Amino acid sequence: MIPRFAAAVLVVVALTAGQAFAARPVLKISVLMSGVVLVNGERTMLPLLEPELVAHKARGGEVWYFRESTSEYPGRNALTLFGLLIKHRVPTSLAERADFSDLDERDASALTVSDPQPR
Repeated sequence: MIPRFAAAVLVVVALTAGQAFAARPVLKISVLMSGVVLVNGERTMLPLLEPELVAHKARGGEVWYFRESTSEYPGRNALTLFGLLIKHRVPTSLAERADFSDLDERDASALTVSDPQPR
């Protein structure tokens, strides 16, 4: 009885945690090679972004960050932006793909519980 109960509790906790993680608001920020900063596909300027980051963090949000050409020097805007993320301690995930699909896949897999046993 106890092992089944423990497994049921683990499943409920995993599902609840996955839903809470997926429900977190996301700002998708891209820094292009030209130095242009996009927030959710819209061009913005860094002085306008700082208050938005502070408010977003207060709402429990997360930033998904993508930078074109990671082999090149990041440039002033990318360095300043990362400094803001660190300064305000905004939860940030780094995307490998410009469309953020790698992070979308990560969130989708967080909702899938196939093995309730801890690893």
